[in-house]
Amino acid sequence: MDTSTRSRVVLLSLLFLVSVSLGFAQLDDFSYRLQAGTYEANQGNISAAMADLQSAVTINPNRSDGWYQLGLLLGQVSDFRGAESAFRNAIKLKSDFAQAHYSLALSLTANPKSKLDWPGAISECREALKYKPDYAEALNLLGTGLIASGETDAAIRELEHAAKLKPSFPSAHFNLAVALEKADRLDEAAKEYELAIAAKTAYPEAIAAWGKLLLRMGKTTDAEQELEKALRLNPDLADAHDLRARALQTLGKKSEAAVESDEAADLKQRESDAAQSSTLSNSSLDLAAKGDLAGAMAALRKAIALKPDNGVPHYYLGLILADGGDLAGAGAELTKGISLMPSQAKPWYELGRVLRLQGEDQRALEAIHWAARLSPSDPAIHAELISMRSPALPLPQTKDSHAEPKAKTVADIVPTLSIRQPRAGARADTATEHITFAEQLSAQGDSLGAVGELLRALTLQPNAMNARRQLAIAYRRLGDEDHAILEYHKILMVFPEDVDAHLGLGEALLERGNAKDASAQFEIALAREPNSTEAKDALERAKKALSDH
Repeated sequence: MDTSTRSRVVLLSLLFLVSVSLGFAQLDDFSYRLQAGTYEANQGNISAAMADLQSAVTINPNRSDGWYQLGLLLGQVSDFRGAESAFRNAIKLKSDFAQAHYSLALSLTANPKSKLDWPGAISECREALKYKPDYAEALNLLGTGLIASGETDAAIRELEHAAKLKPSFPSAHFNLAVALEKADRLDEAAKEYELAIAAKTAYPEAIAAWGKLLLRMGKTTDAEQELEKALRLNPDLADAHDLRARALQTLGKKSEAAVESDEAADLKQRESDAAQSSTLSNSSLDLAAKGDLAGAMAALRKAIALKPDNGVPHYYLGLILADGGDLAGAGAELTKGISLMPSQAKPWYELGRVLRLQGEDQRALEAIHWAARLSPSDPAIHAELISMRSPALPLPQTKDSHAEPKAKTVADIVPTLSIRQPRAGARADTATEHITFAEQLSAQGDSLGAVGELLRALTLQPNAMNARRQLAIAYRRLGDEDHAILEYHKILMVFPEDVDAHLGLGEALLERGNAKDASAQFEIALAREPNSTEAKDALERAKKALSDH
């Protein structure tokens, strides 16, 4: 995913983090469902929010606000095609709905797996600006689209307007810097990169771009320092490794330059392997549809060998093995897929069906419960629950309500990642080692370095919730509450009962000045742990902040 795409996905997620009223009494069915769904999403309970918002648009499909909120939620969970459809429905009902036009533009350019529809996005941004001329976010996306379309001068005008309207908007400054650099206005571009970095502490892409510009301007020492800083935040920026190698070579540090060149080559190879893994996974479906199960399985095993932390080929392989009667092998592959994609409902559902066929009814019930919790409106999942004569939706409680979900043997069968040379101080390129090194850096007060290590750990093991918690804490130490809030929401999307995540999210919201939503988080934590002194104290602080304003 490139920088601009990543920022658009983040923007689409951020759109949904809005304050909502908690008063649901005496509302009609549509309004009740709409407000309940919005509230649940704001608390990170995605499955309940999806059920409520889908119910709202079923009750009254002629309300644009219902389709709009559903679109935002679908975008938040990366269902961009569904989001696009919902936003189009909202616009059909209310053509002057500026936010829906802008959100539609985001959905057209947010999916890294499909061709970005920049002409469509540009058109929608202009529609949004027709009804809301001072819409900084729409101006920023419009400018980004114009850069992609080669209309640099027009992009500069729109992005300058966005940055003027919203001086603390890091993405607008970054995109303006990119456009100015394309126009060879280097001094102005340098200023905009600096403003982007000042507005957003942990912004490795902007720092790397700033370093690249410094190198272009002949400021080699400064460039090398900025590139090193960017790579500490995100060690997976292949181009930044290449650029730092050039800078180090110029500075006469040949051995260090060689290390950076090797790292860049390794990253590019892994990017190529990841792309090939996805291609093989997709081709396996065609092979299976044609009856060539042996060819499909061979393609999937090759996909897994290329990228062991890709959950999709494990999931597909599990389906094929189940169809072939190898239930033990299917269960193992589905469990591996779940360990890498814990918030996806389908692998849980298929694992439940396989376990049921093996006679492991209790484990099957737990897996189907997780599937229903993650996708409450899926009729096939609910039909399976009914056939098992199980109560609807609540997941059976474990002894440790804060434990990460796992299908009994996940830890034993998660694919072992190959050990490469140490990087950025970690002893080996595994999630565990990067997390351990991040802990050491945090203890030394180096939160910036910790963020980089934790991002790497999560790339290797996306379901490592301990890394995600540490990442949220590190962002907070850097004063980056927005990214901390996003990380806490990711945790709560999978584990809505996690008290520590509710407390952390509440603290981040309170720091942002949002005492109302912070209070709601602290109340949830207190309801789950009534004797928690920390939750009581936090709620008292939030209430005091509310009364002071």
